[in-house]
Amino acid sequence: MPLSATNEAIGSVSETIRAQLQLRTGLLVTVNRPDQAAASDDDSKLNLFLYQADFDPYLKNIPLDEGMPPPLWLSLRYLVTAYDQNHDSDSIEAHRLLARGLAGLQEINILWPTVPALIDNPEPLKLTFDVCDVDLLSKIMQGTDEKYRLSAAFQVRPVLIAPDVPPSFAPPVL
Repeated sequence: MPLSATNEAIGSVSETIRAQLQLRTGLLVTVNRPDQAAASDDDSKLNLFLYQADFDPYLKNIPLDEGMPPPLWLSLRYLVTAYDQNHDSDSIEAHRLLARGLAGLQEINILWPTVPALIDNPEPLKLTFDVCDVDLLSKIMQGTDEKYRLSAAFQVRPVLIAPDVPPSFAPPVL
C-alpha cells in the first residue's frame, strides 16, 4: 500500500473535520488560533484549533506489516470555539452556535476518510470529546491580548503517519 501520502495526514484530518462540520451545521468553520479567529472579519462561525498532537501509547509499537518499522500513531486534540457576529464567544448567540457545532461533531463520530493522506489508515478515525476545564483553556489562551473563550475539546485518533521505506523482508525490484 502506498503510504507516502500519510505525511500530510495532520492537515488532512483538520480539513476533513472542517468540511464535515461546515456541511452539517451550515456555518462557516475556520481553522485558526482562537485570538486570530476572533479578530477576523467573518460573521458567525465556528473555529477549530489543533492544540496538541500526542503519540498514541497503545499503538506505538504496532507495525502495519511484519518486517516494517512501526509508523507514528497520533491522537490529535482540538478546541472548537463559536463566535457570534460581533466576534464574541461568550454571548447567548455564540452559545447556540457552539451547541450546533457540538451536535455536528457528535454526528461525525467516526471519520471515513476519502482523501489520499488518510485513505490508508487501517482503522476509521474516531472522534471523542475530552474534558475542557478552565486550566486547559487558561494554558492555551494565555497572553496579554487573549481573553477566556468558552470552548469544547475533542480528539481524533488513531492518525497514521508512516515512513516511506520499503519493508525489510522484501528486496526492492529493479
